[in-house]
Amino acid sequence: MFRLPIQSMVSPQLEVLFSRSLASLRPVIVSFLIVHAMSLSGGLDQALSPCNVLLVGNFCAAMLVLTLFKPAAILREISDLPWSIKGLMLLDGALTALISALIFTGLEYTTASNAILIGRMAPVLYALIGALALGTVLSRPVWIGNGFIIVGVLMIVLFSTGGNVNKGDAMMIASTFVFSIVSIIGKKLVARKISMPVLLFARNLSGSVIFFFVAIYLFGVHHFADVFAGSLWVVMLVYAGLIIVVSQWLWYKASAELSSVSMGRWASPAPLVGLTFAYFVNNNIPDSKQLIAAVVILVGIAITTFGKPAPVAQVAEDKRETSSKADLLMQGDNVVSPSV
Repeated sequence: MFRLPIQSMVSPQLEVLFSRSLASLRPVIVSFLIVHAMSLSGGLDQALSPCNVLLVGNFCAAMLVLTLFKPAAILREISDLPWSIKGLMLLDGALTALISALIFTGLEYTTASNAILIGRMAPVLYALIGALALGTVLSRPVWIGNGFIIVGVLMIVLFSTGGNVNKGDAMMIASTFVFSIVSIIGKKLVARKISMPVLLFARNLSGSVIFFFVAIYLFGVHHFADVFAGSLWVVMLVYAGLIIVVSQWLWYKASAELSSVSMGRWASPAPLVGLTFAYFVNNNIPDSKQLIAAVVILVGIAITTFGKPAPVAQVAEDKRETSSKADLLMQGDNVVSPSV
């Protein structure tokens, strides 16, 4: 498995934190692109529509991976995989596109701050569902902390709309459930020792292709009429490189060494980065209700992050990390090398 130079200096825990911090910037950046669509796309506001951003962003991410690593090696590894794994990778790509579609469409009906705070449920659900699926014992602080986070999210959803769940917040909640499923699938794929470039290339290419044909079926070919307008592709190359490729790479790599509970715990502080970014970029100032809910979520984050882990869960995680690191060392020569 190819390693970026920085990876030897960063622990898996920090990789999770960096990955989710970058992911938390997605709603902020998408909101910024939509608001400034006219100036960024040569006067055509539809060029930077959520559908175009999703399609071109994922496609650019796949092409970046293919450019950075030897295309022949990636395609050869994919062709050698059993059909059951290919099908799982296709499902992973389709669900990834669904997450983006839910987030991008939801941002038309809710704020970036709401999206970031509600998105905090994603790693919580992943930690809980992953722990149940793998039989990991959860400590009391993990249960209590995650309970606070879920209550905080529900406060945002219900208080901001007078007790009714609006369409945008509902889509954000749905995206967190899909994220937990995608993360479990990704962990299973990583456990099969599939190389990182293959995972990223297959996920983003299949996601963009599936979304393209579904959108054409629902809206017609004219829906992407402005896809080549203005600076869309230049903007998406930068977006894809930082927000998609680096974020996914770090998350996949960490998932090979950490349990779902540990990843959920270290992903907890990431929304603080997104909220800060939302304030400076989009001038999104949380109202009093959002601040109260944010405090509840922060209490949950503190309990989850600094609480003592369950002994059984920690021992199992240590064994997995040791085994994973040994496997990576043994497979040092079986890698997909960079093309430069």
